[in-house]
Amino acid sequence: MDGFHWLLYLTLLYAGILVVALAAGLIAIARSLTITRNNLAAIKAGLVQVEAQTNPLEGSLQSVNAALAQTSGGLLALLDLLNEADTSLAKLAAKLMAGR
Repeated sequence: MDGFHWLLYLTLLYAGILVVALAAGLIAIARSLTITRNNLAAIKAGLVQVEAQTNPLEGSLQSVNAALAQTSGGLLALLDLLNEADTSLAKLAAKLMAGR
């Protein structure tokens, strides 16, 4: 056999190995995508169950949210009153210290 035939056989062998390697890589990718699809389906099923189980909470949470909004308003008013009291006490403390 001459050099041309050796190069031809080596090239064909290399091409065959390349095709097998590419096929193995694509099979691995397809397998990973199948596993990912199955995991995403399981997650979707879980989220559907969570949605169904938390649906009854909607009305309760709206009333809780309204109560918290009222509480927040009351606490802000209390904060203003405490700031005013702090200012008044600071003035009183300054007058008491000045009298000594």
